Amino acid sequence: MLSFFALYFFAAVGPVLAQYSIKGRIIDAESFKPLSFATVFVSNSSFGEITDEEGLFEIQIPEGEHNLVISFMGYEPFSYSLSTRSLRDFYEFRLLQQPIDLEEREVMGRRDATWHKNLQIFERYFLGNSSNGVKSKIQNTEVLILDAESNNSKLKVTAREILEIKNPNLGFQIKYVLLGFEYDFSSQQVTYSGYPYFVEADIPKRRLKKVTDLREKAYLGSIMHFVRSLYRGNSSEEGFEVHSTEKALNPNWTAPKSDSSQLSSGIEKVIGQTPILPGYIPQWINLPKQPIHDPKELIQTTSDGKIFMTYAAPVYVVYQHEAEDPEFHPYSLRNISPLVRDLGLSGNEELHDRGKFSQVSLLYMRAKAVQLFVNGSYFHPYDIFVEGYMAWEKIGDLLPFEYEPLPKKQRP
Repeated sequence: MLSFFALYFFAAVGPVLAQYSIKGRIIDAESFKPLSFATVFVSNSSFGEITDEEGLFEIQIPEGEHNLVISFMGYEPFSYSLSTRSLRDFYEFRLLQQPIDLEEREVMGRRDATWHKNLQIFERYFLGNSSNGVKSKIQNTEVLILDAESNNSKLKVTAREILEIKNPNLGFQIKYVLLGFEYDFSSQQVTYSGYPYFVEADIPKRRLKKVTDLREKAYLGSIMHFVRSLYRGNSSEEGFEVHSTEKALNPNWTAPKSDSSQLSSGIEKVIGQTPILPGYIPQWINLPKQPIHDPKELIQTTSDGKIFMTYAAPVYVVYQHEAEDPEFHPYSLRNISPLVRDLGLSGNEELHDRGKFSQVSLLYMRAKAVQLFVNGSYFHPYDIFVEGYMAWEKIGDLLPFEYEPLPKKQRP
């Protein structure tokens, strides 16, 4: 009943200011004709542009390792890993035309009640249920291929073109190359992956302060914020409390009935990316143990200065400086066990006196080591699994990896 999402990135960005330039041309792989108006960008950033009539582009990029993504209507999405340590003077990228799938075209042409119901499911699990996610809007839903017929137990979603997502709360137009999305109706398992590109929207002066505040709120307590704090070794100072865990048999668990009625009725609930149905009690749970006071216990540094997360067991991460959104309360990890419910209570009495609870997430490794970068990204993105509050915040709460909170004296 686990699921994951992946944003393909591993941009180890230093200073926010761009310091390097990548130049190139995009052409058709068969005709060698230039492709004008193709979108070229560094994944999960705001560094990008559109090719000119000759298929040429030039992008200013920060120092580091990057994933360059190219998207053009009617062609297969293309990605290329590059490093500013070994940039060429000029690149030529050849795109392959996307084959026409008659079955996909047939599915794409339908816009009945079932299609709109599937669209709601997709938007819920892709954009998210937070206030930022709910306000976000996919502006070109006609490019989506929503297929629940080829396999009636799953909803699979792809897109023939780059998705245009308007996020008014955070002031971005997100161009998203969707590689794939899958929702399993029986297990409520969700997986999706893709390449996001952020374009600053025109923000009226009267809204600047609100957008600035909402961006900071989306950043604080996020997985990007936590990874940055691990990299810098200041997790406690940034407001994170980490707890080790032990796997235990749930004392409230009973074997489900043979007709599975325990799992098949009612409206689903989702704990982060781990779906739970009303009445369902997990057989095994991760119980918190003692706090991990030194974040260095989670990481290892190599002789050449690279930092890896290497802690094998799951960890609870409590962000003390913000409360969980009220919309998230039915899905909170605190509902699993009294031991989880009480995480972060000590030392945060002011928040809890107001009837609020600090944000709780569960992180665990799917690999022996995952490299962390100073800007909050990590590689490979599938290898850190997130549940709880960090996972509940999806595309609608996403920020580019060059984002930094403004100092108070510089805020509008």
